[in-house]
Amino acid sequence: MSNDTTRATETESGRTPSAASAAVSGILRLLLDLLAVSLWVLLLTLLFLETAWPRWAFYALLVAGVGVYVTVTAAWIRPDEN
Repeated sequence: MSNDTTRATETESGRTPSAASAAVSGILRLLLDLLAVSLWVLLLTLLFLETAWPRWAFYALLVAGVGVYVTVTAAWIRPDEN
């Protein structure tokens, strides 16, 4: 068996990231996610206010858009190497 904790936290250079680096990376990712979802909500809101489409369609597109975003960005996580 291998040591999964060490393997999961090593970077490409073989070093473990510092706590500050991991915190900054996490906060940056959270802010970018917040920006992307906020822009999606704004786009849908403006579109639906302009066209007067039904409210159920707004929520369906909102949930579908966030679901697609999560699916696409989940692939950006680096897989374990070895």
